[in-house]
Amino acid sequence: MKDLDGEKVSVGDLFSGRNFFRVPEYQRPFSWDEDNFEDIIDDLINADKDEQYFLGTVVLHKINDDIVYDIVDGQQRATSLIILFACLRDLIEAEDIQNDIQEKIVQEASRLNKISRKERIEVRDIEVFNQHILTPGGTKLEFGADKNKEPHWRYKTAIDIFHHSLSPLSQKELEDFVFFVNQNCIIIRLSTSSFDDAFRLFSIVNDRGKKLRRIDILKAQNLSPEFIASDSQRRTIARTWQETEEDLGADTFEEVFFLIRLITVKEKPQGDLLKEFERRIFRARPPLIHRGITFFEEVKKYTDFYKRIFVDKDILDIDGIENAEYRSLIFIMQTEFQASEWKACILYYCIKFGNTNLLEFIYQLEKIYLEQWFGGVRKDERYAQYTDILKSIEKTEDTHDVISSLKYSEENIIQGVTNVNLYNAGYKKYVLLRLELLKSELERPQYIEAKSIEHVLPQNPAEDSNWLKSHDKEDMQNYVNSIGNLVLISKSKNSTASNRDFEEKKSTYLTQRVSDYPRSNQVCSESEWTQETIKRWTDEAADIFLRNLQ
Repeated sequence: MKDLDGEKVSVGDLFSGRNFFRVPEYQRPFSWDEDNFEDIIDDLINADKDEQYFLGTVVLHKINDDIVYDIVDGQQRATSLIILFACLRDLIEAEDIQNDIQEKIVQEASRLNKISRKERIEVRDIEVFNQHILTPGGTKLEFGADKNKEPHWRYKTAIDIFHHSLSPLSQKELEDFVFFVNQNCIIIRLSTSSFDDAFRLFSIVNDRGKKLRRIDILKAQNLSPEFIASDSQRRTIARTWQETEEDLGADTFEEVFFLIRLITVKEKPQGDLLKEFERRIFRARPPLIHRGITFFEEVKKYTDFYKRIFVDKDILDIDGIENAEYRSLIFIMQTEFQASEWKACILYYCIKFGNTNLLEFIYQLEKIYLEQWFGGVRKDERYAQYTDILKSIEKTEDTHDVISSLKYSEENIIQGVTNVNLYNAGYKKYVLLRLELLKSELERPQYIEAKSIEHVLPQNPAEDSNWLKSHDKEDMQNYVNSIGNLVLISKSKNSTASNRDFEEKKSTYLTQRVSDYPRSNQVCSESEWTQETIKRWTDEAADIFLRNLQ
């Protein structure tokens, strides 16, 4: 590794002299929470003050003549230590110690030495950080109206926890504690002038703080000056990335990268996400996606389409029944479908064809997923089917050809719907939700959710109940868990009320629980609930299940 420096330093030495740090654009925002802050302060307070205490490793990329370093790994802990110093500065009364601590936080300007004022850590949210951490007395100030914003509330939480733990200490104990943190708390400091070497170090060093995710490393590698020379362009790209992640949410944003991988490679994965991009996308001949600006353009394209399809659900951009169908169907698919490969197919379809015949494509894709789900298809087989669909989209120029290539067995799906033991199947809720949509008037989107699933005929009716006058206890095991006996309810189940006889159960229990669901609500129109009734309901479910919603 080029110009690798490694040494064991005290916290005081790390934050002193001509050592200055910045949180680079590719890093995740400050994300430590209450547990992290409590852990570090409790560990430090309870540590043996006569022994050295190891606080972990920081990995640094030298930026400017060994003076300014980008923190590649360790920014969460380093930022928290600066906040801790700020709290100690504002609690200790001795002016000389206050001044010494402040030098760890900010290098003050010196006209004589021609030194400008410079903070030890340059963070993105400099205004709130300057007010409450860099400025003496700042940790005792009230946070303003933005106190619940990111990362304001994290700074406030850190300050509150540190003050709570430190305030009971006497002045002597506070001074002893800051001496301990300054002199006896040790960090391994690894630095290199090579951006790539810094990230190789990161990959082999354990960090006690928040790990960089695979997508963070992808971001960092593609923001490298090797691929994007302009510093202002890197900052703009990093800002767009962060705004997109905040808009979609961290988990959803990360999911998009797995979909990009599947769409781009069109084969099942052979390694983790980072290796897949490195080996099968960037190093492909020719590259499937080029590094640098092209990578970020692709990410932006995919996230924009993902948002329109699955978040805003406005990809059809029309009013009326078709839009209501789309929004209602996608909602239950997102809510109940456990795998996500189907999303890659819709995403790729929209990128290539826009919204042309989109709803028809989604209906066909839904049936393929249901056949797999109902039949317990293994992951490898499922992947193969979706990669075939992606390849069909890639090579086909007509949407009708793509849609006609999607094959499934109606018989297999109906067998799943009419499964006599449907209640114990993992897909039962989706079946019920889809049936409710089929019974709904879709003048507007229906975002149907349910609290519970109820048996109309109880699974275990009381021996003296009227239920057993019309149902044989042994025979009913062949239909009590079938679709014809199941309804959705909007409140939690009540086992006592659930076992009441039919007329009482309708009037005192079901009526107020099924009113949100058009199919389930029809139970209340039945005069009796016999085996023949359940069969009729089962037959109707089988008859309508595969229909489009309108």
